[in-house]
Amino acid sequence: MSVKRQGRVLVVVANLTTHGRKTLKWVYRCVDAGAMGVPNLVLWARYRSIVELTGPNATVDSFVDTLDRLARDPRTQAIDVLISLHGTQRGLWFAERWVATAQLGDRIAERNLEYKLRLLYSTACYGANHAPDFVRAGFCIASGAIGVNANGAHDYPAQLIAWGLGLPYRRALDWGNRRALTRLFDRLARQVDFEDVNSLKLAVGKGNTRISSSAS
Repeated sequence: MSVKRQGRVLVVVANLTTHGRKTLKWVYRCVDAGAMGVPNLVLWARYRSIVELTGPNATVDSFVDTLDRLARDPRTQAIDVLISLHGTQRGLWFAERWVATAQLGDRIAERNLEYKLRLLYSTACYGANHAPDFVRAGFCIASGAIGVNANGAHDYPAQLIAWGLGLPYRRALDWGNRRALTRLFDRLARQVDFEDVNSLKLAVGKGNTRISSSAS
């Protein structure tokens, strides 16, 4: 079954500023703005609505409750999520606290939303570690970086453009994983003392998922 625009909702969770390095606050403020601005620019015509959880509103409870609320709306056929938070190997920093993605995945799974959850694309560091937890929670496909993520300036808009054009997500992932650009951004991140940098994104789940695909 093809999901049309009116059946799609996009949730953007963005807060790098609260828990970021103090010396890079200005950078994180710009990235937070871009995390919301790029999908509004590229995907506004592809979704019925774009729901933003940012700043103090980017909490664990608000994220889970928003997914639940949107899934209960009879108009909603597919929910896609973009996450722009700081990540560790086992979890994510939301506005109020750190949470293990295994625990977060359990909370989402308890709501039985798998018939509405579709894509979760994370720009958090170690997002590839978190992806299986989100697929277990009910998402058709989830993706993220192998290590510390530094190539968002290219990867984020490239993936969203490809996704908006209707390409399978595995192709959108390829657009963002341009090797030459990824190596360049990773090298620059190491020069400002970031360690364990590896921005290459991996995906878990149904790689042929498209913006028009059913979530079930």
